Amino acid sequence: MTVPARSEGGAHFTPEGMRDLLSRCGFTVSDEQYLVGQDPRHAPPPSGLEGEVRRFLGEQWTAGLFEHQARAIEEALAGRDVCLATSTASGKSLVYQAVAAHLVRVGGAGVRVLALYPARALIQDQLEQWSKLVTPLGVRVGYVDGGVPVDRRVAVLQGAQVLLATPDVVHAWMMGRLADAGVRQFLKSVRLLVLDETHVYEGVFGTNMAYLLRRLDVACGEHQIICTTATLGRPADFVEQLTGRKPATFGPDTDAARIPPKAVILAEETAGRSFENTARFLAALARAGPGRFLAFGDSRRMVERLVVATLRIMREEGAATRGGDDAPEDLDLSAGAPPVLPYRAGYEALDRNAIQRSLAKGELAGVVSTSALELGIDIGEIDVVVMLGAPSSPKAFWQRLGRAGRRHPGFGVVLDDRRRISASTGGLASYMKRPMEANWLYLDNRYIQYSHALCAAWEVAALGAGPLDLRSFETLPGDYMRLLANELNPTEQVPVDLYPLKQRAQNDPHHEFLLRSAADPSYQVEEMHGRGKLGNLTLAQVLREGYPGAVYYYMARPYRVVAMHARRGLLEVRREKYLSTSPIAQAKVFPQFGGGTLRLMTSEDGFAAEVEVQASERVLGFVEQRGRVKEEHRYGAGSPFSQRELNRFFQTTGVCWWFGGLPPLSQEAVDLVLEAFCTDFSVSERDLGVGLFFSKTSPLRAERCEGWCIYDATQGSLRLTRLLAAHFSDVVTAAIELARERGDRALATELSHFDTAANELQATSVEALQEPVPAASRNSESEIVAPGEVAIFEGMQGSENVRVVGWRYTPQGVMYELEPPTTGVKRMVAARAVRPIFGTTRLVRVNLVTGEEIG
Repeated sequence: MTVPARSEGGAHFTPEGMRDLLSRCGFTVSDEQYLVGQDPRHAPPPSGLEGEVRRFLGEQWTAGLFEHQARAIEEALAGRDVCLATSTASGKSLVYQAVAAHLVRVGGAGVRVLALYPARALIQDQLEQWSKLVTPLGVRVGYVDGGVPVDRRVAVLQGAQVLLATPDVVHAWMMGRLADAGVRQFLKSVRLLVLDETHVYEGVFGTNMAYLLRRLDVACGEHQIICTTATLGRPADFVEQLTGRKPATFGPDTDAARIPPKAVILAEETAGRSFENTARFLAALARAGPGRFLAFGDSRRMVERLVVATLRIMREEGAATRGGDDAPEDLDLSAGAPPVLPYRAGYEALDRNAIQRSLAKGELAGVVSTSALELGIDIGEIDVVVMLGAPSSPKAFWQRLGRAGRRHPGFGVVLDDRRRISASTGGLASYMKRPMEANWLYLDNRYIQYSHALCAAWEVAALGAGPLDLRSFETLPGDYMRLLANELNPTEQVPVDLYPLKQRAQNDPHHEFLLRSAADPSYQVEEMHGRGKLGNLTLAQVLREGYPGAVYYYMARPYRVVAMHARRGLLEVRREKYLSTSPIAQAKVFPQFGGGTLRLMTSEDGFAAEVEVQASERVLGFVEQRGRVKEEHRYGAGSPFSQRELNRFFQTTGVCWWFGGLPPLSQEAVDLVLEAFCTDFSVSERDLGVGLFFSKTSPLRAERCEGWCIYDATQGSLRLTRLLAAHFSDVVTAAIELARERGDRALATELSHFDTAANELQATSVEALQEPVPAASRNSESEIVAPGEVAIFEGMQGSENVRVVGWRYTPQGVMYELEPPTTGVKRMVAARAVRPIFGTTRLVRVNLVTGEEIG
């Protein structure tokens, strides 16, 4: 198919033109909705502002401020915390910038403002906006992010009255340097803390942020908070959970900004060539008109692969670069760059900034991005937003749609390849009317609690003698204060499952525990021989896209992972051809049906239970595809990539189910249950895992059972699946409807049998399952892993399956002898580094002095 050449001017996209473009790329338009715009309402700058600030605002905004801006400034001037939850491009940043300028000019040299942005890219974008407003008023602005050399950072603090920073650098550097007088003085002078794009702080990142903000309260002086967020459910409640404060909130009902109209088009691909036709549509958009597009995908791998496919199609049509030549091997943005590039988290700062600048200047026709560009980064006017699949989250849908048409009418195109939106459920109109969900924080996660307790203990010591105000910690779960108190004044042993964190924190807890992961280690990706850094990955991401031998894509360029150095947190890569690899993955789940059962539904011959589990996510090797040829590679002796399997072993929660009279569901059926749950309850599929569970007992009786488990993929659990346990039969019914809508009769029939069994479940008390903990009759008694049993060893190289040969009691505690990898070697490890597998590892109670088994 030949697409029309990209013009240099003229009208923007029209509904008729968009429908025609979609049709020629193999899509059928199934629904359309139109959103009316809104005229602005203005008000003068508040009279309480410092004179020069008020005069400057009046000169720059001659029509006045938006009404919600003026009211929010008034609340802040009265000393209240403020939350702005108005629409995209409604001028939220002007509020905190005006208040910051006022506080600095009134308070003089001793006043500082700290503005936190969840992405380094936002800092570079907002730095210019801050400078335009506050620099003419004599206020000095500086920034500190990961790109600023450490030896220059204190000087930046001393020179800046307004400091822009990421939470990451505040946590890892600033809070870790409280012994430095310059850092302490800056924090004690902070009178305003700005939290921009607050809606980003959810899940693991948001939970870590909630703990960081309390720790920051202890280190700072008295200050107020202004936060901005996209529209979300119950913003005031969320901000209170995040910060421990109750702000004055300005939501959509107060929004007085101008809002251009938008058209939203729903399209489906019916030929079974969704990926190729999506790439064709993006290639067509890149050439079809003067406007620019932004496409959103839900996975990093999808984003990279789709750009490669789009450029291949444009190359075949002779239009891979603005000059008409083939795209260069190195996608350098300085000259002859491709018109479409990927964007995602994990890119190096120089690459991110180059993509943003090129898109803002019109040098790119479009960008395919993960949720990373949902943030309010200034990338100029975007005419079309393409959603590669219907977002399960209303919040994500509106945030993405809001990137289109900020100054003039825009388009949203939803390519619903999985048919999540159907006429039977009310179509696009019903989908767009779904209530906005609230952000989720998981403050009860004990692994996150302990990592912050370790950091806070260090900080309390660094702040020195004298009373500290720890009242902000009172808004956190009580377990956190107990863990912190034990670090400050040890009175009890560190729990076995937390001890590996204690080991990792010995040198520097602030750098060991990153804000964007629970307790997973992070890996830097580097090209061999020091040729450059290529982003970073968490361990969970390594298992998906950066395992040894994987072809890892970075800015649409392929690299082969040739070595993984766990101790150094390093992945070494080299350039590779345009191939694809997929991991040979295996997930096993081990539930603790006794004392770990949180919610239980039972029938005569089946159950569904939310339960504490141990999850083992392994990569056994990978499959490489060259064209249509696939080749399997297994790790082990003789492998050029890895001598052993990769294993991420962690404790979490999940929902396990089993019905004795039915065969286990197929993988396809379970995947549909997962999709139905995520769609109905606005949970991201990438935050959950699916695996078979194995247990020697069940909640019904003492018998072996095996079944499926949908579990939380975060170390320590965020309890994302708790609603699945409460609405299990409803989710199964929704999965049946999805199968029917897609015409898959076999899958619908399989799930229908399962639905009958699920509807027979009744809520059951879990009290009878709680296992009494045997009290030791003497201090010399302990429960240990029985010799010959398999367990998990948590070492510096990660998680590893081991077999316990025997044990020994030493002055340092119990030591296990493990089966060695090679003969003739004795392997002894501390008992607290070995974890039994729920429902699998047999434990025995022994007298540590005599070695006798008890009971």
